[in-house]
Amino acid sequence: MRFAIFAAVCLAGIALLLAVFAQFRFEKANNYTAVFSNVSGLRENNFVRIAGVEVGKVKKIVVQPDASVHVEFSADDSVVLTEGSRAVVRYDDLFGGRFMALEEGAGDLKRLTPGATIPLSRTEPAVDLDALIGGLRPLFRSLNPDQVNEVTGQLIEALQGQGDTIGSVLTQAASVTNSLADRDRLFGQLLTNLNTVLGSAADQGDQVGKAVDSLSTLVNTLNARKADIARGVKGIDRLFAVGREILVRGRQPLKKVVDQTDRVAGTLVADKDFLDNLINTLPDDYRIIGREGLYGDFFTFYLCDLIVKLNGKNGQPTYITLASQRSGRCTPK
Repeated sequence: MRFAIFAAVCLAGIALLLAVFAQFRFEKANNYTAVFSNVSGLRENNFVRIAGVEVGKVKKIVVQPDASVHVEFSADDSVVLTEGSRAVVRYDDLFGGRFMALEEGAGDLKRLTPGATIPLSRTEPAVDLDALIGGLRPLFRSLNPDQVNEVTGQLIEALQGQGDTIGSVLTQAASVTNSLADRDRLFGQLLTNLNTVLGSAADQGDQVGKAVDSLSTLVNTLNARKADIARGVKGIDRLFAVGREILVRGRQPLKKVVDQTDRVAGTLVADKDFLDNLINTLPDDYRIIGREGLYGDFFTFYLCDLIVKLNGKNGQPTYITLASQRSGRCTPK
């Protein structure tokens, strides 16, 4: 029993080590194919990544008779590839390691079905560092050994430990190139439209010539009247100066007017009920006064009461009646 338990634990540990080091994947995955012109050292079982995250592995690499390379790879079922997705080969390290990266490019957003193929127009191989460094051979030939060693050392220092930076620079350069390539049709349409415009302008040569002659006449006229224009500009400048002086001088009186207007408005708002009643009763009062003035340029008044109002104790009003009658026109109604 003890031996069986020990053996089971050892087998489980071995299986775990194999799963880790052999990079086994147990998630459900879909298979796709990408067509490359050059896989640049890509190998089977290399990782497939999206934004640096591992989502699958390279399953098979097959060279076709037309020198193209078909790369079969897997991707997690959760990964959504579209008809605009791109497959590119990237450097994993400076020792020759590669991986395939999936990117979203310009194109249709329709989902790519499992088993579909990413065409050659949407794939890109990795940059060939051998060719890049080999391009420095003419420079090395013109240098002495010490200078070659110095240049090589500086190149190694620049590349050492900067794999991510170099990859980012190359990715950005590829993105710019792809953007220009994607806009090739736009550039073609622009050139076609420009050719059409120039052709229309050539067909309307007489009208264009007249327009240019008219513009030349206008410029010559303005040049001949430049002295008058200069005097007009000076006059406008003086006008603005006078206006500024008027505003400066009238600033204080205007400020006082605004302050007094604010004070009057505050008083009117405080007595708004009285003001509303006055506005509502004034038309009737004016009509009564108008009728009284129909007999001549005088007004007739009939005295009913003569009352004097005085301030009494504690500010209360006191009324003193000097004359009063309650008959005739003064009879209470």
